[in-house]
Amino acid sequence: MTIVHPLLLIFLLLAAATLTLVFTLLILLLSFPFVCRFELAGGRGVEFVQRIEVRWLFLSRAIDGFASAGREDRREDVVVEADVGDAAGGVAGSAAGRRWGAAWDETDIRRLFELFRTLHRPVTALVRKVVQRIEFKELSCRATFGLDDPAETGMLSGFLYAASAPLTRLPAVSIRLHPVFHEQTFAYRIICSLKVTMWRVVIPTIVFLCDSAVRGVIVRRVRGSFAASSSASNGTI
Repeated sequence: MTIVHPLLLIFLLLAAATLTLVFTLLILLLSFPFVCRFELAGGRGVEFVQRIEVRWLFLSRAIDGFASAGREDRREDVVVEADVGDAAGGVAGSAAGRRWGAAWDETDIRRLFELFRTLHRPVTALVRKVVQRIEFKELSCRATFGLDDPAETGMLSGFLYAASAPLTRLPAVSIRLHPVFHEQTFAYRIICSLKVTMWRVVIPTIVFLCDSAVRGVIVRRVRGSFAASSSASNGTI
């Protein structure tokens, strides 16, 4: 019969007690609900707004500095466009700047659409599971979107309607989607107030991250980031 050394036994007992205490405290902390309220707005013809307020236990954090940052970015865009216009000869340069901005918006929307098309099944499953665990006090969403291809706009519209279907059954939720098939556009406004207990969404989040499509997107993004950083480092050497 093997006899455990007293010091080793004391160490094992202390380690087990510490792990038990940490696990218990973690469960208790995750059992307290987060209260979050936010307002987001942006896109074509909409003033950029991003206000977020989070409360948990006795802690509170409010962020309301993005509107001024958005205005600064727009002022910088105006300055850049004016410089391009002066260099190209006034009106022609301004038109080129507007075309460049439209192409940039189209690229962003296409990337978002490709991401939605890849992750529509795991995202829809995650939304359905998480919605069942969140107490929505208010959710108002208005979105106008359109791609240069009407068929792609229809596919994106179908995905968004399917993903938002679990939310529309709740009495405090109002979602309105406006697909535009004759031009490319994107604008949104979201106002939300909710309360969520974090431990209730841990398992759905883990299942979502273990999905093969999600893992593939994460791996590609990480590899792309490393490749970009490596290229930047080689360029500076």
